[in-house]
Amino acid sequence: MKILHLIYDHINNPWVGGGGAVRCHELNRRLAEKGHNITIISGRYPNAKDYAEGNLKFKFLGTDKSYKLSVFSYAFESIKYLKNHAKDYDIIVEDFAPWNPVFSFLFHKETVLQLHQREGLQILKRYGFFGLPFYLIEKIYPRIYKNIICVSEISLNKFKLKGKIIPNGVDEKIIEKDINIGNYIGFIGRIDIFTKGLDLLLEAFKDIKFPLKIAGKGKDEIKLKNLITEKGLNNNVEILGFLTGQEKVNFIRNAKFIVMPSRYEAQSIVTLEAAAMGKPLIVSDIPELSYVVENGFGLSFKREDPEDLKDKIITLWKNEEMILQMGKNAVEYAKNLTWDKLSTEYEKFLIETLNND
Repeated sequence: MKILHLIYDHINNPWVGGGGAVRCHELNRRLAEKGHNITIISGRYPNAKDYAEGNLKFKFLGTDKSYKLSVFSYAFESIKYLKNHAKDYDIIVEDFAPWNPVFSFLFHKETVLQLHQREGLQILKRYGFFGLPFYLIEKIYPRIYKNIICVSEISLNKFKLKGKIIPNGVDEKIIEKDINIGNYIGFIGRIDIFTKGLDLLLEAFKDIKFPLKIAGKGKDEIKLKNLITEKGLNNNVEILGFLTGQEKVNFIRNAKFIVMPSRYEAQSIVTLEAAAMGKPLIVSDIPELSYVVENGFGLSFKREDPEDLKDKIITLWKNEEMILQMGKNAVEYAKNLTWDKLSTEYEKFLIETLNND
């Protein structure tokens, strides 16, 4: 197959670099290794250059002048690209975000829309009147597509649509055989204070002295450093920056447990990677993260309640027997969600979509 995949984010994008980009790379890399020819169109960021990994080609569109301009110019330039090149591909996959729909269905009969999370009224709460167009796009746009992939049943239900569930996954190589108990609490992910609940995490740490290490990149890095200073937490909170490869693996493996206080998530890849390495998690009680508690590898706290988060941190820190048991449960859960298995499922869905249409 000749596949065109459109997604604003990219694993090296300093403004985002989130789970959707990781998913896109992991699935498509495996399909390219099977002989499929794949082009990924992403938004331009500073120093972004087109490149290729065998049959997998990366192309960047739009401007790199700022994050907002990059987001909107990506959509504009992608539409132009589709107008000129859509016919060159057998099938088109569009990762949906209300900020930059590219209307791929107008340019090709064989299109798939990939959904991650639905923000709903939160768009209006954050952006007021200016958020109304994006709220309406999120509500209406996905209904146009008949071929839909979503990362979880919970997210798909929020869109009130039917589609194929293909969850996120982990690399089989990181699945842990021997679980160890680390010596710090870890957070790893995009540095977006509101969405990822980092303000709640720091508030919870005001009265406890356990070591906290934060890894990641994102638009709020400076704000986060200022917030740590304001709360007087410089002595026990350490910012490590963006980690990849073995550094990332070592960070998770050496943590006692991982905290994910997110207000919004689709299906966090960090959660699955932590599980694969036998690390329990403390997560907010949003529906998208409920599987952590349901499958016995973590605790949840009441959303928007840093006091409850603090209590859960203290409980888990002091109970190594609980940490080890949850770690074992986590590894068992992750074994069923490897990228190798999921890429086969993804490939099958794309082939069936082509054959059925």
